[in-house]
Amino acid sequence: MKVKQISIYTWILLAFLGVGIVSGLLLVKERHHIEAQREQIENIIDYDGLLRANAYEKRSLTDAVASAKEAGITALAIYDRTLQKEKDAGHIHMYTSNDLQQLQIEGTQPGMTYIGTIPGKETYFQEVQEDLVRRLGKDKVTVLQTSLGPILGLALPSDSLKDMNLGISKLQAQEVVNLGFHVIVRPTNYKGVTVEDVDHVFTRIDGISGVTGMVFVGKEALGYPLHVDRTLEQLEARHIPVVGIEAVNQLQYFPQAGFLEIANANHYKVGRLYTVSKEEVRKLTPAELVQWFYISDIERNIRYNLFPLYEQGVDNRTALETTLFVAKQVTDKLEARGFTTGEASIYPVYSPNIWLRLLTMTGVISLATLTLGQFVRVRKPYLLGLFAVGSILSVAIYMMTIGTKIMSAWALVAAISAPVLAMTMIFDCWSKRNHAGLSPWRSTIESVVYLVVAALIAAVGGISIAAMLGSTQFFMEFALFHGVKLTFVAPVVLTAIAYLQRFPIWKGRTISSVKDVKSFITEFVQIDIKVYSLLIVGALAVVAYVFVGRSGHTAGVPVPSWELALRRFLENTMYARPREKEFLIGHPAFMLAAYAVGRRIPMVLHFALSVGAVIGIASMVETFCHLRTPVYMSIARGYDGLLLGIVIGLVAIIGVRFIGYGIRWFQGRGESHV
Repeated sequence: MKVKQISIYTWILLAFLGVGIVSGLLLVKERHHIEAQREQIENIIDYDGLLRANAYEKRSLTDAVASAKEAGITALAIYDRTLQKEKDAGHIHMYTSNDLQQLQIEGTQPGMTYIGTIPGKETYFQEVQEDLVRRLGKDKVTVLQTSLGPILGLALPSDSLKDMNLGISKLQAQEVVNLGFHVIVRPTNYKGVTVEDVDHVFTRIDGISGVTGMVFVGKEALGYPLHVDRTLEQLEARHIPVVGIEAVNQLQYFPQAGFLEIANANHYKVGRLYTVSKEEVRKLTPAELVQWFYISDIERNIRYNLFPLYEQGVDNRTALETTLFVAKQVTDKLEARGFTTGEASIYPVYSPNIWLRLLTMTGVISLATLTLGQFVRVRKPYLLGLFAVGSILSVAIYMMTIGTKIMSAWALVAAISAPVLAMTMIFDCWSKRNHAGLSPWRSTIESVVYLVVAALIAAVGGISIAAMLGSTQFFMEFALFHGVKLTFVAPVVLTAIAYLQRFPIWKGRTISSVKDVKSFITEFVQIDIKVYSLLIVGALAVVAYVFVGRSGHTAGVPVPSWELALRRFLENTMYARPREKEFLIGHPAFMLAAYAVGRRIPMVLHFALSVGAVIGIASMVETFCHLRTPVYMSIARGYDGLLLGIVIGLVAIIGVRFIGYGIRWFQGRGESHV
């Protein structure tokens, strides 16, 4: 397209688009700066599990602690104590009434449970007493003064008491600190929780240095339902971050009532923790588990790793050794990537500059208007007016609301418009330029250039999405980009329409008007259907099902083992694993379509390649819709996919050329025998 053919109205839209690009780049730069400073990860194992596994393996605590530190473990998680845990640790005695009668202790009653002190462990007994009173009430806890010292009488059988959550132990927290680790506190909520109950938990950790996170246990946050505000108040007073557990589908968080209230009140300044259930651990090899943790850290803003303790050892290692082996491998891979271990990085309260955000949004509206102009025959002044109305209304909506929904809506539009505009502009070049006489080598080089240009145009959409939605709310997945599947389907459909408008695919004519569409439908439904046609349609339907089903956060189509192996290889060899749909499908199809322009190939085949080409371009934009992924990684993923796609595309073109040479050779042999 020549510059003189561009109207003043188009220049105005391009000017707004340029301003939007510049503002978007400024916001992306700011976002990258924030993300690059949040690369410290807390590696955690359960303290009780460490002690239990160590005792079973009959090794010294000093040796176990040294091994844990060498493996990169920086924190130990402590939970509410139970009577059974305290007994197993040698902190208290548990008696039945029969036990005390045999010891000639008077005043016992049948069916009760009794707790006694152990010389030198009186402070543990005192903590247990405080917790029992708080959990059971004073009326169910009596104190007997005996020759064995004070004994607590509990008006419940031991079976119902031994595993009951008591409370966080200050003594245990101090033990962790003394061993040289940070403390991760994991409290359980109280039944009928009061403000005093909440305060009691925090009193237990007062004076404990190195408490670097609180992760709630169970389905309720501490203080729920009436006192989560008190929990947040106490956390903020002690500068302890609240940490959410990533859901098993790796999207948002494990549901805990009250957690979202705390996060919202704290402006989403929270940590993200990743762990794996015991059931999953049994199914995974250590190498697979390592990869799960590694990818979650670098791609999903996970900053707390809670490593599950193996129940049995693997590869001639003990259970504890296997756990620490996994932690060590993850730590080594992260450090090679530039991450460090220690107190976890917490994202600050961040929202993009409002004016830069609005300018970026305006640029997206211009992008959408330009894309619309590629499909409908509307006078340029009308398009400019549509842009003006859309911009004014969008800015007004943003100002009257918090802005998240309107920004998300235009982010979706950007994800669709950018790849479609890229493809339509390339189609215009193909349809208007005379490609006759181009050598195969020239066509090959131009196919690379076309692909790069299309990727750069599409990048406008990706940058805009990353800029408009680049806030803590999206980083931490309290808000999500919606419409992921639509970002795949819509560009394919619109690209197909754009192709039909520009190229004579149906009986030597284009389909560019309503009349053409009616005529096409009438003729299409009357054609004779061949069996092979049904087979082709069926194959395309399967491809579409896999393509759409594998997209989004809740993909239902399973991934074959060979593809999983390929993913692991790419994850370990490239900075960011490129998407298969880009370098295996979209980009090679684009290059073949560009190579085939002006060459003798069936128009239907060129149509299929052109529509397939948008898959890769759209995927590059959709990558930026995963806001939890650092923006630099999204950029690198697109670049890596483009580079690998070009290589595979060149191989595909060479393959096509050899096939062509082979066909001509066979044709020549046939003619020589005539």
